[in-house]
Amino acid sequence: MNYKKILIGSVTISLLVGLASCSKSLDERLVNPNYPGTSTADVDLYLNQVQLTFNNLWLTASDYGAQLTRQQQWVGPFYRNAYTPASFDGEWEIAYAGGSTQFGAYYGALGASASTYGGVIPNADALIKLAQTQKKYIQSGIARILKAFSLGILVDDFGDVPYSEANHGNSNTNPKVDPGASIYAGIQTLLDSAILDLQNPDAAAGPANDLFYPGDNEAANWITLAKTLKLKFYMQTRLVDNAVATKIQALLTENDLINDPSQDFAFKYGTSVTAPDSRHEHYALDYVNSGGVGEYICNYFMWMVTAQKYGGTVNLSGDPRTRYYFYRQVGTYSWANSQTCPCFVNSQFGTSPTFPAWYPSVPSKTPYCVIGKGYMGRDHGDNSGAPPDGSYRTAFGVYPAAGEFDADQHESVSLGMGGQGAGINPIWLSSFTAFLEAEAALTLNITSQGTPRDLLEAGVNSSIEKVMSFPATVSVTPDPSFVPSATQVSNYVNLVLNNYDAATTDDARLNIIMTEYYLALWGNGVEPYNNYRRTGKPDNAQIAQAVPNPGFFMRSLYYPSVFVNRNANAPAQKTPGDAVNKVFWDNNPDNFVK
Repeated sequence: MNYKKILIGSVTISLLVGLASCSKSLDERLVNPNYPGTSTADVDLYLNQVQLTFNNLWLTASDYGAQLTRQQQWVGPFYRNAYTPASFDGEWEIAYAGGSTQFGAYYGALGASASTYGGVIPNADALIKLAQTQKKYIQSGIARILKAFSLGILVDDFGDVPYSEANHGNSNTNPKVDPGASIYAGIQTLLDSAILDLQNPDAAAGPANDLFYPGDNEAANWITLAKTLKLKFYMQTRLVDNAVATKIQALLTENDLINDPSQDFAFKYGTSVTAPDSRHEHYALDYVNSGGVGEYICNYFMWMVTAQKYGGTVNLSGDPRTRYYFYRQVGTYSWANSQTCPCFVNSQFGTSPTFPAWYPSVPSKTPYCVIGKGYMGRDHGDNSGAPPDGSYRTAFGVYPAAGEFDADQHESVSLGMGGQGAGINPIWLSSFTAFLEAEAALTLNITSQGTPRDLLEAGVNSSIEKVMSFPATVSVTPDPSFVPSATQVSNYVNLVLNNYDAATTDDARLNIIMTEYYLALWGNGVEPYNNYRRTGKPDNAQIAQAVPNPGFFMRSLYYPSVFVNRNANAPAQKTPGDAVNKVFWDNNPDNFVK
């Protein structure tokens, strides 16, 4: 989806307030007021702008990843025409649009999120220079981390992108791309430099309002994040770097990683509806007073959470996260007819069950149309028109969008329900670290933090704990009758571990680890897209519904139109769907994933 929260206007206004008074000199007045000079900017307010813009970049990439990996609706039906190069202009502009710099201006035609306030990378570069002159090393360290993460997102989505020649102003308005592997090396260098900044004993006071890690442990938390990101990016290259295991081992031995929910790297939203709308984007889409839910959750993801482990039958007493992840407006399909749900007649609950011939068994091996007990989403690659079904669609629940907890209310959504949108973007959580360590233990035999089974168990427990404790953070009190019991939690964890113990190959064990990682990633589409291309898991991903052969899965995205159309040194446009177009760390076979 293209609906994004633009939260940075108020920060930029505050930034203007923090500028020194203008001189009466005519020359000094020849400055675009939308791009005040950095030399007089307030470092802390500038940092907030970088943090907010980074969140917008991550959110944009997350939505595309969630669509491709069956968390959210992907229309399709072919990978070659599901998107266009212009689809990705926003992500590019949020990253590279340079405020007053020529690099950003050259890529022009920018929306408010980019052209008015500048992109995360050029703003981070300007902030680093300014902060260094004022010995605000904590701020410069944070900016380096956010720049590194942003570059990683760009490489993982597009492949080779501008890096060494980027943001050079008029001296180079047509920057060439760098190889993705070279940029990854630069990311590690940036993270190392960030750690040094954050450890600098001569640092001035930290930011007055850190949007991610406020409080006394600010610098320590950012250092832990930097080291966790080093692990993330090293693991991303494990298929193509024979020496990476030693680097991963060193990080796991030191163990200064995001291992506790108190260290989670998440962006927190507010409840304001206007001026600006500060709510979680999925809350704003789903919880309205008229028209019903404004998007589709992919049926496959809901089926994976509620039914896949139970023979395809929805089990509301299974995965403890179910009632937190999804909110049902209805509990049955009595409303379904040829107008409101055209595919229902051919579903497992219809009068004439007929499934795509290329599908495996429905519902035990894959969902089709609806999954049961009122859950209503959309199949992967269903390109049929949207019927009048907004009053029946399943909405994002209390986690992570701060929607409603599902206590079988079966009531229509409305503005203000649940946590009113004060949710989070779960960018990196402690459970993600445990699952990544489990992958490293299984595939690289690095077991300093435990066996793959132990780390799998830790990841599942950490995810469930995070989700079940979340309502209290957004002032929601679930009906105690529907809160999962300790027995339900232990039954689920034991089911996962029993399945792991029954697996007879490392590939089957990896599938269980990565499947549980996938389920824990609800609300995060960046990591599932990376994991799916790296591991091919979950290995039962729903096949496109409308056509038997949608083409090659998009192993990278189109280059944005604002890049290839306006840069004389841009590479030739890619042809997703017709060609594979892998990023550098993906050496898996062409038909590796669907």
